[in-house]
Amino acid sequence: MIKSRCIVLHRFPYSDSSWIVKALTEERGVVSFILKGGKRKDSPFRGALDPLAESEVVFRENPQKAGGDGLLFVKEASLLNWRSRMRDNLMSTAVAQVMAEIVMRYAPPGVPLQEEFLLLNKALDNLDSGAELCECNTAEGTVSAGPNSAIQPLCNVFANWLLETCDLWGFHLDLNTCYRCERALDHAAADFHPESGGLICKACLGVEAPRAKNQTVQGLWMLSQGKAVGEYQVFVENALLTYLRNHMGFLKEIHSLQWLQEIRKLCSAQAT
Repeated sequence: MIKSRCIVLHRFPYSDSSWIVKALTEERGVVSFILKGGKRKDSPFRGALDPLAESEVVFRENPQKAGGDGLLFVKEASLLNWRSRMRDNLMSTAVAQVMAEIVMRYAPPGVPLQEEFLLLNKALDNLDSGAELCECNTAEGTVSAGPNSAIQPLCNVFANWLLETCDLWGFHLDLNTCYRCERALDHAAADFHPESGGLICKACLGVEAPRAKNQTVQGLWMLSQGKAVGEYQVFVENALLTYLRNHMGFLKEIHSLQWLQEIRKLCSAQAT
């Protein structure tokens, strides 16, 4: 038997009464659980393995199904953190689901991913802690919003998580240096090339026309300085996600991104 904390990434029906759960465990990385009778009202797993919940599980590993491709049977499951404030905020929930899907689709199955677990758990905690605040409601320049901040503004959580995930998976992105001349940047870069390595200073760009939008390079500069990215949020997230997908070498579709985009359109329309 293995006892481990886990974050539920996804859950889908297996039968009229059961679920299959994809989870990121602290001990075994991404695994698939089968919860027989999990839909029943009297199920001992009820609530403990809801999507995005943090729980402690005891499960039996099947030695004949190595590599994380077999269904594992859960013996016990105890809810640790349901993150109710995050769930009450539609935007925070949408962001959390995108991060969970990226891990589910991109992370290698059946291998230890302790750092990935801690990183995702921290990001979800930040979404939960900041869910009662208005997004980006703090004046520019007064927020400590870097990846190591205890609580980040909501607009930076996804971007910082993507940046740290790139590091964990071996695709370090230096936001403070021009990747051509390797000189430190003292202001926003002139361009960003996600497929070839990173940011380019004005001197190295020369007479070339920049490919990246100004909002992208401005947002990446603000992120590197620990400032809330505010209106540049979507540009920064898209740039970092493009960088990650390019360097991984495959482009599995992230279905929840479309829902996040729809939620942002809805919130934008309501704000006006």
